[in-house]
Amino acid sequence: MTEPLSLRPLAVADAAVMTTVLADPSLYEFTGGEPPTHDDLARRYAVQTRGGSADGSERWINSVVVLGHQPIGYVQATVPRDGGPAEVAWVIGRPWQGHGYAARAARLLLDDLAHEGVDTAVAHIHPGHGSSERTAERLGLTPTEIVVDGEVRWAGPTALG
Repeated sequence: MTEPLSLRPLAVADAAVMTTVLADPSLYEFTGGEPPTHDDLARRYAVQTRGGSADGSERWINSVVVLGHQPIGYVQATVPRDGGPAEVAWVIGRPWQGHGYAARAARLLLDDLAHEGVDTAVAHIHPGHGSSERTAERLGLTPTEIVVDGEVRWAGPTALG
């Protein structure tokens, strides 16, 4: 039987476990950077858990992906208050990759967005990042001609079918 996969809101206290989940340097092959320290994540999470930009133009959704009781990654969305498309992203720790968890978690996020009335999502994916491209395809996103900072914008509806 497959363990249940769920999302829960990010908390600053998640920095401890997420430091381990995000520790593999290969996670940063396409995005750049290096594994974050506990203090890096605690600072980042303190900002992200505010729930939106200081000017009020964006709402932020940051969720921990949980398999059974084990945090295995995160999904996030930036939702413009002006009604534009939500920008989404997903990261699953290396030990849990290759099982479809990214697509399942991102689908939960997109379903929540659709339920809230957000109809379009975009993701930015580095060319050649096959696993993220496959995840985007499973979500119903397709590549566009738009390239931002070397990453291809993928776009599509939040709701399937």
